[in-house]
Amino acid sequence: MSTKELIPRTIEFHEFEPLVGKIFLADCDPKPAPLELVEARPILMTGSIIRPQFTLVFRSAPSTLLIAGIYTMRCGLFGPEMIYIAPTFAPPGALPGQYYQAAFS
Repeated sequence: MSTKELIPRTIEFHEFEPLVGKIFLADCDPKPAPLELVEARPILMTGSIIRPQFTLVFRSAPSTLLIAGIYTMRCGLFGPEMIYIAPTFAPPGALPGQYYQAAFS
């Protein structure tokens, strides 16, 4: 399935909780980039919101550097889904690698 055939949908936090520690494949050229989902965290907000907000943090190998953008991602039965990720700083005490964040609001 190509990116052009994907239909955007509401992605929920509960879909990612069991995938922490799992490897996602992000479609890149010339080959998919493996990204480990190292954190899935809800954002605690006050007020009326349509859906709970959350962030994801992914880690790639130190030699893999992705630019900010939308990537078609898969992990086991999850996906393909288009997810916007942006480079971010490594959390304190994190393993070596490049880190990326996705925010859903």
